Amino acid sequence: MTRVRKGYVDLPHGQVHFRYGGRGPVVVLLHGSPRSSAQQAPNIDWLGEHFTVIAPDIPGNGNSTALPRATPEIPDFANALADTLSALGIERCGLYGQHSGAKIALRFAADHADRAAVTVLDGLALGGEPPSRRFLERNLPAFEPTADGAYLALWWRRALDTHRYFPWFEQTAGTRLRRALPDDVELHDYVTDLFMSGQHWTETYSAALRFVAAPDLQRLRSAAVLLYRDDDVLASSLDHLPQPLPARCSVERIPPQLSAWRTRLLEILRHAALPRADWTPPSSRAAAATPRGRQCYVDLVHGQLRVRLHGEKQRATPLLLLHDVPGGSCALQPLAEALASDRLTITPDLPGHGESHPLPYPSLGSYVTALAEMLEQIGARSVDVFAEGLGTCFAVALAARHPGLVRRLALDGLPLVRLREQRLLAKHYCPPLVPDRHGSHLQQAWGQLCDAESCWPWFERSPLAARLRDPDLDPGALHTRLVAVMKQLSSYGDAARAALEARVRDILRGVHQPTLLFDVADDVRYRGTQRAARRVDDHLVLPRPATAAARAERLSEFLA
Repeated sequence: MTRVRKGYVDLPHGQVHFRYGGRGPVVVLLHGSPRSSAQQAPNIDWLGEHFTVIAPDIPGNGNSTALPRATPEIPDFANALADTLSALGIERCGLYGQHSGAKIALRFAADHADRAAVTVLDGLALGGEPPSRRFLERNLPAFEPTADGAYLALWWRRALDTHRYFPWFEQTAGTRLRRALPDDVELHDYVTDLFMSGQHWTETYSAALRFVAAPDLQRLRSAAVLLYRDDDVLASSLDHLPQPLPARCSVERIPPQLSAWRTRLLEILRHAALPRADWTPPSSRAAAATPRGRQCYVDLVHGQLRVRLHGEKQRATPLLLLHDVPGGSCALQPLAEALASDRLTITPDLPGHGESHPLPYPSLGSYVTALAEMLEQIGARSVDVFAEGLGTCFAVALAARHPGLVRRLALDGLPLVRLREQRLLAKHYCPPLVPDRHGSHLQQAWGQLCDAESCWPWFERSPLAARLRDPDLDPGALHTRLVAVMKQLSSYGDAARAALEARVRDILRGVHQPTLLFDVADDVRYRGTQRAARRVDDHLVLPRPATAAARAERLSEFLA
């Protein structure tokens, strides 16, 4: 089995995220729309036995920065692919593209014949006039999260209909597709990719629909194979192939079975004249170099940790920010950016959240070990730490167990759960989320995130659980946290259970660093703040500012 890893590469417009694995000649896989490189992870697994396989997230999809143009076209994506391969040190490779990815691969191969040893175009759309503006508007509606969460059911239904009808919005007997529907997990993965792209989800898709492929087919000078599976809705493109095709271009129709497709793809790649040199990924150990920050993966013993970096290493001590759980580092991005004017801010996805690999044995101690190992890997010998929600439990444990590593500590909402409540909270705080055909697990996850703004704990119905504060129900922020949960359903509750089961009140006795505690009067979630203050030698309790900018100002004063 090939170990699939992830990375980022820097381009002028931002960063491109990619997955990779295997050894040997390089093969690059391009996903279709609105997917990400996660679609190609199974193919990295089996092809990695023979090749080094790299699958980038096309800009605007997955975790890759969108292109700066308001309406990017296929040539723009092909140019970005050329820049990506150059940044990765890949001059010549085998190239595979599926649907919209096939059009990007085609344009790249037509423009760079010397860089494409062989190009496999799977389901390349041909024929007919470009779609009308009316068709594009109906087929690719704008993505907009709503405060009531109703968009979840709407988009899940659209994703399901995309696999049943072509086009999805014309639901008739004549548009019904005769192919197997994806299972619930596959459909969840499809929706996760779509939700990751968010407002950018239409860009690659619409560019591919507008792009006329026939002229670039005629320009091909390197080896290319057009593959069409019998159950592919685009197999009708065989009736629109331009004639004659270039001498090194061939067309094949293959059965719909996965085994037949794999066998033929492997044969094509094996017979291609791929360069033999092995490829090594670029180092992820680098500091943030731009105001908008950058992301990287840090390789740890158990797997990879995705880290967001803002600012630069200056005289000020770097600041480690730990997010609430369930969730991800995305929730702390506004605060990290506000604090990055005079210091480096380090914001990881905790293991098992967002893009970070889960821990095999998720205890409080193993999370602390992973954080300490991450800081060592990026060269941070001393840090200040800010944490919010249940992330504060990991911050306290890190400060107590690594006193030489943590200089100052700032805690926003340390729960300090009473012993008699721990088992109840750990059992119910993150119930299992299992994909189902109608997407009700997304409504469940959304409800948990919303309810946590109104009650503590979120599942408690007693009037004593009411949080007497204005809830933060911004749909964009909630959607971002939801996506972080959707990425890792099986492990999204690990960190919460580890935090809630830990004896944090005892660990606090070992905290001797200066500690700031944010407090919110009459908020039941902050009822542990004053109890925690009595257990810390050197502490300061301040009212929690309402905005990220104001919190950043108070934090800067304390850290200075």
